[in-house]
Amino acid sequence: MKTEEDFWACSVCRSINQRRADRCYSCHTPREVAGATLAEVAMAPPGPPKALPPPDPFQSSESRAVILTVATVLFVLSGAVALWVFASIGELRLADKGIEADRLLAQRLPVLAAVPALGLVALVAYAAWISRVVENMPAMGLGYSRVSPRLAFIEPLIPGFNLLAMPARMSEMLSKLEGGLFGQALIGIAVLLVATPVVVSTIVLRVSLFVATGFERAFLGSIGSMVIATCLGVAFLIGLVVVWQIEALCRVRQADPKPAGTAA
Repeated sequence: MKTEEDFWACSVCRSINQRRADRCYSCHTPREVAGATLAEVAMAPPGPPKALPPPDPFQSSESRAVILTVATVLFVLSGAVALWVFASIGELRLADKGIEADRLLAQRLPVLAAVPALGLVALVAYAAWISRVVENMPAMGLGYSRVSPRLAFIEPLIPGFNLLAMPARMSEMLSKLEGGLFGQALIGIAVLLVATPVVVSTIVLRVSLFVATGFERAFLGSIGSMVIATCLGVAFLIGLVVVWQIEALCRVRQADPKPAGTAA
């Protein structure tokens, strides 16, 4: 049977949370900031919620957004170059020029190796940027995110999970900053550009295993790779548009923040 010790109360919004929760389920304020016993909240006089402690100073995330933009553009360009290299190698092999194809592959290997390296740099740059935005929320009078700045940094670096976490976190920031539907629509388009081609190409290639020859499967695989790479590049560039929309909203909010302690 649970007792009062199994719960804690949020002194900001007066919500009751389970003991294992480190953030309020309602306003997301960390327990170390607003944690109180049930008795303390029950005995508190009626009135406005308890004001939060002064937040940490606002630290601009614009420089991190610039680094993210440069890293993302370089990654997209390197992906386009890699796609052209693979297409050229494929044409040489189809023309029975295996030696020339191997020579081209050896010459362009550093370029191909740069693609995953630049992708990792772009991911880390995004993680650093979104972590700073989450960290700045209390200073802008926006309350707290569903996750801590540390977790906001870790989420994008988890393969698979980042496909859900990255759009979710940017969507949350837009909602907190009252960014309207434009940015949310862009996020939705980017998610569709990432997911749809992968699913369709996978289905087509699986079907081709039963109805197509080896040459036809290779051709379909090449076309699918080009479509996926193009859609991913467009999705990443759309993501940059959302990043700078968030940056613009942050500048506006930082210039005229809500009172500290306002629960968003």
